[in-house]
Amino acid sequence: MDKPEKTVKTFKTKVEKLVYGGAGLGHYLGKVVFVPYSVPGDRLLVRPVEIKKTFIRAEIVRILEAGSGRVAPPCPHFGRCGGCHWQQLEYMRQVEAKRMILEETFRHRFPQSGDLPITMTACTHPFEYRSRARIQVRGCGAGAKVGFFRQGSHAVEDIESCPLFRPSLNEALGTLRQFKLKVDTDSAPQEMDIACSEEENSWATARLGSNLNQGVSPLIGPGRNEEVLLRRNIGEFRYAVTASVFFQANDFMVHELSALVQKAARGAGHGTALELFAGAGLFSLPLARQFSKVLAVDNSPSACRLCSANASAAGLAHIQTICADISEWINSDESLALPEVDLVVLDPPRTGAGVEVMERIQKWAPKIVIYVSCDPQTLARDLARLSGRNYRIDLVQGLDMFPQTYHFETVVRLVKA
Repeated sequence: MDKPEKTVKTFKTKVEKLVYGGAGLGHYLGKVVFVPYSVPGDRLLVRPVEIKKTFIRAEIVRILEAGSGRVAPPCPHFGRCGGCHWQQLEYMRQVEAKRMILEETFRHRFPQSGDLPITMTACTHPFEYRSRARIQVRGCGAGAKVGFFRQGSHAVEDIESCPLFRPSLNEALGTLRQFKLKVDTDSAPQEMDIACSEEENSWATARLGSNLNQGVSPLIGPGRNEEVLLRRNIGEFRYAVTASVFFQANDFMVHELSALVQKAARGAGHGTALELFAGAGLFSLPLARQFSKVLAVDNSPSACRLCSANASAAGLAHIQTICADISEWINSDESLALPEVDLVVLDPPRTGAGVEVMERIQKWAPKIVIYVSCDPQTLARDLARLSGRNYRIDLVQGLDMFPQTYHFETVVRLVKA
């Protein structure tokens, strides 16, 4: 912590709003103050934990006056576990806070979107919605810990169940705990991906290697030694997924997300659609109902196998799965020789698509671009490469895929001018 000549042990501040990252924002002596676990309207006595020239990070010492919507967090681990950030706030106020964050991002970065309505769709189930998660495992035997990283730490908060998990996912967590407590003798730190299918009442796990760049290796499902296929019903399609391959985690919002992308694609024509970062084909399968050809590109061999299998099971032979590093493929002869592309859909990881991908999309010049993002900051960075350069933003729709956290999903449509 930077130490000015004179420091204060505690001070008072009033929280004005919530910001991306989860903290509440207030002011003190001309500096911005960030306070985790606060809510708008809180009057707080806080203690600085980091002091910089323009801002202070602080922790709550005492709530002097609670803001509207403050509630008692239902999880006993809240405040220590880093998985949740906003359990102290009524759910619909969380949704409005996310909408305001999204609106502020677009009004600031894209002033031309000033008249565009920016909305945030609430989740029908603010708890018990997650069908997959990444779990931290430390130690073995009686000293084993199975849970999530603590807030701002690499220490692990040991949990027996999570209120955000679907019942089958909590069953997976409980079985994993018992395995580490009573069976496994490997004390090396591990990260585990767990996933479930409530449709089949089944679950599966996959262990990440100690060197995370080496990828994933299968561990166990209930009574299985190979990686387990989980089957999910999303709209009219049935998807085979695994614990080790990315798939949207919110059981109650994934159909709404898929349907929104499908609806946003209308008007792009019926020729060729291209999905980048396609995963198991969540968007590619519905798009194949509209387009005569769909190219699904992803860098994960496991994801590509699932995408191909899901397309085949749905009888969609005109989906072509391409397994390649996105940044390399966009500069390949295959990419450069693409005929006219009517639609590009991309759903990159939190780090975003990057400059090269956005520049290539500009050269493909599709009628419509649909960008699905879980990070509004990298989203805005990437959109700046298209917006105003023959493309205009005409749809910004937020979906609260992650209740009790500051995260959310955003679907943006850009139309060629």
